[in-house]
Amino acid sequence: MRTLVLLFGLLACPAGAAQAQSTPPAAAQAMTPMTFALVTGAPDSCGPGCAQWIVAEGVILPGSVVAFDEFARQLRGARPPLVIHSPGGILDVTLALGRIVRRAGLDTIVARTDRSGETPALALDGECFGACFYLLAAGRGRSAAPGAVISISPVDFRHPAGGELPEALRARLITATLERVRAYLSEMGIDPALALYLDGERYEPFYPARGLLETYGLITRDPSN
Repeated sequence: MRTLVLLFGLLACPAGAAQAQSTPPAAAQAMTPMTFALVTGAPDSCGPGCAQWIVAEGVILPGSVVAFDEFARQLRGARPPLVIHSPGGILDVTLALGRIVRRAGLDTIVARTDRSGETPALALDGECFGACFYLLAAGRGRSAAPGAVISISPVDFRHPAGGELPEALRARLITATLERVRAYLSEMGIDPALALYLDGERYEPFYPARGLLETYGLITRDPSN
């Protein structure tokens, strides 16, 4: 499934206009909005000299921007990494959230936080699907656990009532969204050519190999370094 538009709006559209989303509708309804929590694990558990990180889990929804902005103010200049485990969310909301993360100067890591033991620990897996891709991109340094799964979901548009949009309108919406995406990627220091894979006219969703993510600068370091 491409990034369709049946539930979450990518654009500020009037009622009845096309919308887009980055999580499948049925799945998104059952998922929890993204929350943020500062946790402390064992020494070096999130990298050399790193024992504290921000857990960011859930669907990226409009309230996520306000929640993280308030959360970031409480850090008082500290820069623990943002550890992401997310099925995606709304694209434009994620871009706004990503800009706050970048202003805070945080690294991003895709990993699941395991809280089953006496202290939190980073598991070797994790998920970053749909729009989560753009939150990962916001990190000053960007990494992923060895078993983490990251997806690239091309932008596409559907009428909210179901069915297809006129092709000319669909193409214009995709083009306009990709312009914003390329600008965001450039702002984050990532090769904007990566936007090629985000074109719903040309590509299906896929799970890129780590080598491709490193080539375009989405992954910049090993999480253990």
